[in-house]
Amino acid sequence: MNLIFRIKHWLVVVSGSISMLVPPAKADTPAFAFAGSSTEPPPSFTGTRGWSFFNYRPEGAILITQLGVFDAGGDGLVNSHAIGLWALDGTLLASATVPAGTGAPLIDGYRYASISPVIIPRATSEIDPNTAFILAAQYSTADADDLLTPFSAGLTPGIGGWSGNFPSIGWYGLGSDLPFPNRRTQPTMEGSGGRIFWEPNFQFGAIPEPSVFSMLAPGLLYLFVRQRKVYKRNEVET
Repeated sequence: MNLIFRIKHWLVVVSGSISMLVPPAKADTPAFAFAGSSTEPPPSFTGTRGWSFFNYRPEGAILITQLGVFDAGGDGLVNSHAIGLWALDGTLLASATVPAGTGAPLIDGYRYASISPVIIPRATSEIDPNTAFILAAQYSTADADDLLTPFSAGLTPGIGGWSGNFPSIGWYGLGSDLPFPNRRTQPTMEGSGGRIFWEPNFQFGAIPEPSVFSMLAPGLLYLFVRQRKVYKRNEVET
């Protein structure tokens, strides 16, 4: 049995083992569930609108993988909408454009566009600005996609706002071309939070476990070296 055949043989065995060890992929999780919409028209202005959040999930850091915008009626967007994810200091971490029409996937009332995953660390304190983030989408004055006001049925456990009493804080920015939402909405009453713009949403997943391939690498190297030594010994004996 030559070396090439031996290598192919154990590679087939190892590949089969890997396929049994790798867990099936899990679907991403929306930051919040959609609770329907109101016919009350939202504020009309050209700019970005959204909300702030922390990651308190006990599992640790998360990966934001998709950014989405509300599609009233689920019958397609009239306009395309840029959406951004910022650190609290104004650094744009990711952006995407959800196209007009029905091409983007519709999930629980929101149409999504994929991004290169962004790691959101677990917050240890809600006064640490390094673990606060803002999500906001671009709309124009009298935007045909923003005539109804969407509501949240509650943030996914572990995704929270600035205070345990309120789920989030609304933020907005004025202008075109995805301006940083650097303005907070004013409280509607003393002790309450300001209006939250639920037009944008995101989806996230858990940080993957270390690759099975990286864990198997030492063993694969050992098998290769061992097979090579056996082959050389057989060559000498014959």
